[in-house]
Amino acid sequence: MGIPPPIPRQLTGAPFLGSAAVAAGLVTRKRLLGPSFRRVLHGVYVSRGLAVDHGVKCRAAALLLPETCALSGVSAAWCYGVRLASTSHAVIASTSGAVHVEGARGIRVHRTPLDPVDVIVRDGLPLTIPVRAAWDIATLEPPDDAVPFIDAMIRAGLLTANELRTRVALSGGLWRVTRVRQAVDLVDGRSESPPESRIRVVVIRAGLPRPIPQFEIRLDGRFIARVDLAWPEARVAVEYDGSHHADVLQMRRDRRRLNALVHAGWTVIHATAADLADPSILLDQIRAALRRTAA
Repeated sequence: MGIPPPIPRQLTGAPFLGSAAVAAGLVTRKRLLGPSFRRVLHGVYVSRGLAVDHGVKCRAAALLLPETCALSGVSAAWCYGVRLASTSHAVIASTSGAVHVEGARGIRVHRTPLDPVDVIVRDGLPLTIPVRAAWDIATLEPPDDAVPFIDAMIRAGLLTANELRTRVALSGGLWRVTRVRQAVDLVDGRSESPPESRIRVVVIRAGLPRPIPQFEIRLDGRFIARVDLAWPEARVAVEYDGSHHADVLQMRRDRRRLNALVHAGWTVIHATAADLADPSILLDQIRAALRRTAA
């Protein structure tokens, strides 16, 4: 068996329409369906060596979507640099008109009033502006997922909470505006990771006092630590331990840091991914710590 010819340069760096590549003589249909390429969406392919993430799926979708559509929601957020959407997440596109996308599996077309001022072109892709993308995230995603996305967009400087509040105030009566309002009440751009955002939402919804994200703790003016969530008056903190905390060197740093916090009079509660799946024990621990301080 001979060595297959190299893949044409035009087909290596980005998604392409298979039918167009075959028509242009860049590849045969037989080779297109072989191991050299993989299908991203219906009729759209990439070379096997190109890693497929949500951004690649967005570019693939742009080849299929009509001009009346703009990437929005979590897909627009990805294109702005907030890359939280997974490869399994459908590409989100908003449009004012009734459109049909051939073989649209993997693309979610959101039919909604779309003002032209809410659309820009960036790196060749039509995107809704950040505040509109955040609005669509709040309407389309489950509330517990929407807040971490919007937190990250605010932290990245793409928009402010006040911009979103203003949009809500001017949008009474729109579809799911109540859901957007609820999400906006929960957002806080100081959170540095989705798990921190999720824990904060769980805590607030449980009726506990609202914690301060990324709070700096000092003792006699000396910096001790910056904790994920804090109730300063009670000197109670919650820290989320991701997988990197299992590293031996990180564990040693964590122990020294914990000792310093305890010496400063703080109660530190550690949360893990298991607590996000079932937060009941974590919430009981936080309530008990706050009660002890109050007593």
